[in-house]
Amino acid sequence: MNLKQITGIYFSPTGSTKTVVELVAQELYGARESLDLTDAAKNRPDYSFTENEAVVVGVPVYGGRVPETAVERLKKLHGHHTPAVLIVTYGNRAYEDALLELKDIMTGQGFCTAAAAAVVAEHNIARNYAEGRPDEEDKKLLRKFGQQVDEKFHFLASCYELPEVPVKGKHPYREYHTVPMKIKVSSSCTDCGTCIRKCPVQAISRTDARITDEERCISCMRCVRVCPAGARKVSPLLMMAVRQKLKKVCSDRKEPEFTL
Repeated sequence: MNLKQITGIYFSPTGSTKTVVELVAQELYGARESLDLTDAAKNRPDYSFTENEAVVVGVPVYGGRVPETAVERLKKLHGHHTPAVLIVTYGNRAYEDALLELKDIMTGQGFCTAAAAAVVAEHNIARNYAEGRPDEEDKKLLRKFGQQVDEKFHFLASCYELPEVPVKGKHPYREYHTVPMKIKVSSSCTDCGTCIRKCPVQAISRTDARITDEERCISCMRCVRVCPAGARKVSPLLMMAVRQKLKKVCSDRKEPEFTL
C-alpha cells in the first residue's frame, strides 16, 4: 500500500486525544498533516480522502459513546476506500460502545478500518483519575502500535485487502447523555475571551464569559483547562460528588487495548 499522506484527525477538548493521535500518526510513513475538529466553526468545510492516503482518527469517550459534537464533525469527512486507524480515549472507567460507534461512522463515510485502539487518558472532569496519562509506558505502547500499523500498511497492496477488524461494543448503542457540570467563574476572570473562542460548541456568551448556556454545554472542560487566570472551576461540592461516584470504577489502572 503506497500511502502518500497520513492525516491525524481529532476532536480533543482537553488535549489528550490529540496527543494519542499524534503519537500513533508519527510512526506511519508518509507526509503528515493534521485536522483539528475541536474548535467551533460557522462554515466547516467537507474533507475528502483517497485510497492513497490514511487517517488516524481520535475522539474522547463521553458516557460510553462518541460525543454528538464529534459525530457531526466526523460526518464532514469523506473517504474513498481510505484506510483508517480509529482511536478512542477514556478516563479509566470504560469505553463501552464508543469504538464500535466510531467504526460505524467512519465506515459509513467511506473509510476502511485498518486498526483500532482504546487508550486511557486523564479523566477530563475528575483529573485525579488516570492523572498524567498517557504516561511514558502508554506512549511506548502507542509508538509500538503505530509501528505495527505501518508494517501492516506496507504488507498490503491496497486497502481492498484489509481484513475486517473487530472492535468491542454493542448494537443498539447505550443511550447518549452528558453529565451537566455547572462551571463557576471567579473574580479573577480578566475577560480575555479565551474560553469564548475555544468553546467547541459556543456555549459561552460572546459578550460575557460568566454566562454559559447549560443546555448547549457538553461538559468537555475545555474552558477550565484553557483559562489563563484559572478563573473557571467546577463547584467543589459537585466535584467531590463526581469523584466519589467514580471511585470504584476508575481507581484501578486499565491498560490500552489494540486491535490490528
